[in-house]
Amino acid sequence: MKLVYRYEKPLFVISLVISLLFWLALIVGTLGVALVYVLFFFVFYLFVQSGFISYLKGTAVRITPQQFRDLSERVHTCSKQLGMQRVPEAYLLHGDGIFNAFATRFLGRNFIVLYADVVDALEAHPDAINFYIGHELGHVHRKHLLWGPVLFPAGILPILGAAYSRAREYTCDLYGLACCKDPKDATLGVAALAAGGKRWRTLDLPRYAAQAQASGGFWMSFHELTGDYPWLVKRMSRILSGSGQRAPKVPRRSAFAWLLALFVPRMGVAKGGGLASMMVVVMIVGILAAVAIPNYQRYVKQAQAAQQMQLPKQIGPDLTR
Repeated sequence: MKLVYRYEKPLFVISLVISLLFWLALIVGTLGVALVYVLFFFVFYLFVQSGFISYLKGTAVRITPQQFRDLSERVHTCSKQLGMQRVPEAYLLHGDGIFNAFATRFLGRNFIVLYADVVDALEAHPDAINFYIGHELGHVHRKHLLWGPVLFPAGILPILGAAYSRAREYTCDLYGLACCKDPKDATLGVAALAAGGKRWRTLDLPRYAAQAQASGGFWMSFHELTGDYPWLVKRMSRILSGSGQRAPKVPRRSAFAWLLALFVPRMGVAKGGGLASMMVVVMIVGILAAVAIPNYQRYVKQAQAAQQMQLPKQIGPDLTR
């Protein structure tokens, strides 16, 4: 089964080239000052991210063979299914009604977190939990967390940054689908995201996916083109197709929406890229300020010196009259 969405790799290559050129120009343009800020950024990241990881370890329940054995077996089985040599640490977290899961990284170690409400909602269909596990393992296996800070410069660009983010989500949905024994279980996982812990059981999946036919309009097209995630109805449509079920055809996005989106930077980069991306913003602003402010002050001094040198010449003729 194909695990990588067809547009992810080309978008990754384009983003990588743009980002590397940016970082190179930044380092050369600042005469190496940027490296000092990179070190500062890394130290700051250590303190902030360590706080979150500490919260996770001190609050959530680590999933092990001795603690939630069924979930532990699923994490290991899915990791093996995807060919992962190292199994990430997994935690179960009470999310106050949040239906989601996420992956994070700290000092070379990967973590995946399942929200308890998702696990409880799918208790009667435990294989559907594999979709969530596989989706987050996809982020780890594809090294999305590792490449995130490197690709940040391209990530803020209109169209490109959001497109790559959405491509990653489609890829991880394929990972989740691959981890389900019955592909239909993946659709149940998406149904829980859409309708909540109880109502998902009576959700008409094809009818819900048919709502994607409205996504070709201007407003839905525009907000998807500037957003980090595909519309959930479109994800459901793709997963239905991947599981061999009938799914409605998704229309093309509005051409005018594409044109307008060219002028809108990726505003969701802070949320989509996580804490690391926000700190990269701070680092870049700091570097630019460190270079721009001294240069501006030097320019002002040079301008003042030039004026003082010209002043006697302007006054001289008036004194001889």
